[in-house]
Amino acid sequence: MNFIKKLVLVVLLLQFNNQLFSQDVQKIDGFGINPKIGPSFSLNYGGGSVMGLEVNILKNKFIYSIDYLGHNKFGTLIGFNDPSQNQLSIMMGKYKGEKQFRIQYQAGINVFWGQFSSSSGTQPWIGIGGGSRTSFSTIGVASKIGFKGISSKNVSIGIDLQMNLNAEKTLIMPLINYAFV
Repeated sequence: MNFIKKLVLVVLLLQFNNQLFSQDVQKIDGFGINPKIGPSFSLNYGGGSVMGLEVNILKNKFIYSIDYLGHNKFGTLIGFNDPSQNQLSIMMGKYKGEKQFRIQYQAGINVFWGQFSSSSGTQPWIGIGGGSRTSFSTIGVASKIGFKGISSKNVSIGIDLQMNLNAEKTLIMPLINYAFV
């Protein structure tokens, strides 16, 4: 129930953004879908892996994003039941550059939820074996700076440095992304 309250808060905050939602959708400058992958680093919990998807809308040099990142999901993909975390971010920022190179910076809020494992004794790297799991859910602040090389009108490749500040697990993530515009 607590997660639903946080999600309602995020949706309400989106409704107050008149700059995007009060204008005609046909007047947007661009739309992009960015799959991402990379490592994540945390002071409290060590490193891990991240993969996800971001959807962008570009309008008047502003960029609006909805971003989902799955933390430590590689074990789940190959059949292991490892504890993992999820992040859903809503960000707004600006971008500079149009032709071959673009710099963007964004900030926003995110919902961060999942499970942690506290190992009891030795636990392999993949996470098979002992340990108890703790579930959590929290709201945090997301920020990102990105650099993109635009190779053609519809495709770009780039590097993002994304940060998730929250009460449970602060993360820094360098990500490689491939954008379809």
